[in-house]
Amino acid sequence: MKHTFEKIRIEQERKAREKKQKRRWRTFAGILLILQTIASGYLFQKAFALDMLPGRLIFALGGILFILLAVNYLLYFAGANKTGARTFRRFIAILLTLTICTGAVYVGNVMGKVNTTVKQITLTEKENYAAVMDIYVLAKDPAADIAGCKDYPFGVSGGNDGPASYAAVTKINSETGAQINAKDYPSSTQLAGALYSGEVKAVIINHNYVDILGETDEFANFEDNTRLVETVNITPEELAQAESSNPFTAAHSDDKPVDIEPATSKVASVELEPFIVYISGSDTRDKMFQISRSDVNILMAVNPQTKQILLLNTPRDYYVPNPRSSYGTKDKLTHLGIYGVDCSITGLEDLYGCDINYYVQINFTGTETLIDDLGGITINNPQSFRARGYSFPSGEITLNGPQAVVYARERYAFASGDNMRGQNQMRLITAIIKKLTSPNTALILNYHAILSDLEGFIVTNMESEEIENLVKMQLNDLATWNIKTYAATGYGGYDTTYSMPGTNLYVTYPYMSTVEKGSGLVDKVLTGGILTDEDVAD
Repeated sequence: MKHTFEKIRIEQERKAREKKQKRRWRTFAGILLILQTIASGYLFQKAFALDMLPGRLIFALGGILFILLAVNYLLYFAGANKTGARTFRRFIAILLTLTICTGAVYVGNVMGKVNTTVKQITLTEKENYAAVMDIYVLAKDPAADIAGCKDYPFGVSGGNDGPASYAAVTKINSETGAQINAKDYPSSTQLAGALYSGEVKAVIINHNYVDILGETDEFANFEDNTRLVETVNITPEELAQAESSNPFTAAHSDDKPVDIEPATSKVASVELEPFIVYISGSDTRDKMFQISRSDVNILMAVNPQTKQILLLNTPRDYYVPNPRSSYGTKDKLTHLGIYGVDCSITGLEDLYGCDINYYVQINFTGTETLIDDLGGITINNPQSFRARGYSFPSGEITLNGPQAVVYARERYAFASGDNMRGQNQMRLITAIIKKLTSPNTALILNYHAILSDLEGFIVTNMESEEIENLVKMQLNDLATWNIKTYAATGYGGYDTTYSMPGTNLYVTYPYMSTVEKGSGLVDKVLTGGILTDEDVAD
């Protein structure tokens, strides 16, 4: 009898342990399923908020996530008897849940990053300064800061640059508590000459004109012979205030600067209508986009119906009318950028007789970063050359970020100079497009890093919704695009420019036959034509 009771007690304890284990398992499995549900919901929400995936893919994603959740539920709770098969199923379910949660969070974060980056690069209001004024002294001058040279005779730019100079002087006076003695000069070269000769001991010069001084023979080594003491950033409000009381009027002329209106006119539907994008390679390494020269000037004509893209390059030194000039005084195309992207766009529209709808600006640091994050790019280099310590053999070569920037900037190694540089820039852009659209798993996994690294180095006036619609269109039809390139060309010489009056600079005089051909190719793309190799042949 006692033995019977003992068996009953043991059986009851066994059932109690199994019941307790069952409750523990259900609690543990329930928590895992809840985590999977949350992760799946997070991924679905990010995919929906991204608004780049076609509706069918969104629904497919939701269906797959639901099916995986149902399958895991069955794996966790199917089979009441304790067997090796049940243990194996539960192991598989745990592994699957952890994989789904990790993958969903990662992919969701990438989608969130894409959404954030798209909105960041498409902001219409950006923190830009109206002018950036640099204070220079000679390299051997003992002044370490602005306080050290407050008693120096200063030179400043007058005329059209007078208001910015006056705004800088006003800020310096406020900072030092003194009144600096400033004399205005009619041009940047005369200003630099006054510093070299000792007529003044410090100069205040627009940041962009320092770069242009490097294009002259006399001041090619300006930044080596001088030292930057301080930079004064001028806001639009400060510039407007200075304009009303500007005393620096040297080089005053009847060629009044023209206010450049916003030049782009967006299309109603980027996935249905042809459009033109101005791609500008900004000649700066600053993260914040400032007004600066444009070393890359490419028009990208896109027809989403015919899947045709034309990349049309214009040499940076092309000698064209500057829209900023009321007299239509000519300038180098790259210099138009120092008056704002709309000045560059207006100049190109006048040159080719077209309407540009959007622009994209990327600077050198952004280009290096993008190419390095892509793992390099491969191009077919038609001509071997050496530049800035790098060797570029002919044939198929792979470039990292710094090499690619040198490749895109070099012109002196070629007999055709700027013409070859433009063609090389288009080779790089084509290679980047191909790399970005390639089905590369490693690249997909690195998108998060790519987007993080590019923040602040690329801007566009495209709306985030327009970019999303283009991506959605591509994912819907997975079409292959026909990409063709053409470069307008010219011949070199020396001439005066609107941005540097009184000084001869190297310019490229246009071969108008190539300009007219480029204009015709753009028209063909916009009107639904398909370009062939013969169309873009020289």
